[in-house]
Amino acid sequence: MSILSSLKKKAKQIAGWNSLKKNIKPAHNFGEQPIPTAPDYADLDHWFAHPSIDSKVKLTPEGISSSDAWKNGEVDVFFIAPTLNFSKLGWNCPINHPSSTELISEMIMGGQASVFNSCGRIFSPKYRQATFYSFLGAGNNGRKALELAYEDCLKAFDYYLENLNEGKPFFLAGHSQGALHIMRLMDDRIEGTPLAKKMVAAYPIGFWFPQDKFGDTLTTIYPAESATDINCVVAYDTYLDNGGPIKILDNAEIVYGGNGQIKWVKRNKIKPLGVNPLSWKRTDEIMPTSAHKGAVHLVLDTQKKPNWEGFLSEEPLGMNVTGLSKPYLNECSAQVRKDGFLYISNPKNWAFKSMIMPGGNMHMSDFSLFYMNLRENIATRWSAYQEKYT
Repeated sequence: MSILSSLKKKAKQIAGWNSLKKNIKPAHNFGEQPIPTAPDYADLDHWFAHPSIDSKVKLTPEGISSSDAWKNGEVDVFFIAPTLNFSKLGWNCPINHPSSTELISEMIMGGQASVFNSCGRIFSPKYRQATFYSFLGAGNNGRKALELAYEDCLKAFDYYLENLNEGKPFFLAGHSQGALHIMRLMDDRIEGTPLAKKMVAAYPIGFWFPQDKFGDTLTTIYPAESATDINCVVAYDTYLDNGGPIKILDNAEIVYGGNGQIKWVKRNKIKPLGVNPLSWKRTDEIMPTSAHKGAVHLVLDTQKKPNWEGFLSEEPLGMNVTGLSKPYLNECSAQVRKDGFLYISNPKNWAFKSMIMPGGNMHMSDFSLFYMNLRENIATRWSAYQEKYT
């Protein structure tokens, strides 16, 4: 691609991004309209996934045997869903907001949280998600929306520990907004407490986990350096080989600190933690496609086509995920470069090329592209944990 073509492409991406921002900006400041009712985690209807709920977390890829560990496993998983609230009616969505609830229940529980279902009971709380605009330079409005969302996540985790955990070890995991809340949860509830040893590993993927949190707000939790490390953090952010962050578009903020002593820092100023999901190392070697063990995509009900044109609306799309595809092997190579981001070769299958964001950002595929590598690694870390502590 010529330099001129590249510049035109980037300009088009920036224009599209700015158009999206305009279309989803809430009309009022935070607090000028009623705040949605807080969740009650004693109510099963306020969970996306729970051992007592028949949810899509039980799905397994075609050809992979199913397991009941999601409801009776010996280890737990506390998973926080990513942003699927694009509403401009308010800064936080109600607990059972029609469109975001459907998308998370179908796409995220089936395509992301299910990666843990071979070994652990899965708990995923509904929460008053901050709208996507909160990450687009929304200032104090966005911060307040994210604070409210985190308040729910913290409340859910505390409820889980007191009423549901039963003394079991656990994984923490989340994607995008969910990863941001998991970062804060580690500062507030895990760091420097007995829970640090109960945490098998944390997988806060897709939100630029700051390397400099280690040795700062995290002194007893460390980045993963191998496939068998435990009590550690695994994180990465995926881009195509010829892409990379367009930092002038990135106005999201990271939160440092815990227990009320926090500071907000522009995300584009930090260097993220990058753990290569094809090697589980932080080194910059290029892992070949032969190390890729399978990408997986959602399988939709062919008799019920979703209304994709209504993706940003308040109403459900009419989605029904019926399963997961077979694993697609050798989809891409992967390398963590010096900037901390994960760079991959072009995926081979169309399903993993359809949702590329500006800059070759593969954010929407952070889990699906590495589904089988993640699934194997989760089991490996759980085995390592059992060997050490039982």
